[in-house]
Amino acid sequence: MKHYLVPTNNALPLMALLCFLVMLSACQHDVDPPSLSCPEMQMVTTIGTSNNTMTFSRSLLFRERTDTGGLKFLSVETVSDSCRVVFNLTDGMYDEAGLKNDSLHFKTYTYTRQGIQTGGLVAVAIKNSNGEFTYLTTDSSSVTIRKMNLRAQTISGTFYFTDNEKKISGTGTFENACYVSLQ
Repeated sequence: MKHYLVPTNNALPLMALLCFLVMLSACQHDVDPPSLSCPEMQMVTTIGTSNNTMTFSRSLLFRERTDTGGLKFLSVETVSDSCRVVFNLTDGMYDEAGLKNDSLHFKTYTYTRQGIQTGGLVAVAIKNSNGEFTYLTTDSSSVTIRKMNLRAQTISGTFYFTDNEKKISGTGTFENACYVSLQ
């Protein structure tokens, strides 16, 4: 059996190019483009007296399986010129059959820094004078799910939040926010 030597004189420029491409792909922008199209979504966030029409950024529904069933997690991110809103829901326990579908319970999910939590964290970032988003520390929040379309993979409802210093609070509605489901 013959052994062939692979020439390595071209490997160094190839590796340098590969490293450059990896570093270039790690660059981020202030506002990431939508990861999927969601033209039917309508979302308005009111912070103080300011109304913000939000643009869909990304959304994901995924599951965590355990020995006794599992949980579903939904994360939705939206952005406007002046703020960014992310809400994260935790729903369950589900048996194996319940984990396979995309449905969530129609209820109000809550979060509080001091007390009982039912999986409804709303995180809000406000654009500062440098043009960068600064996240507030959420004191309490809630997300109410009132409608889901499993075929179109959309969700609708309302949300509320107040920051830790209780100086900034807001509410919002979302209609037909899309999500990607991971099994």
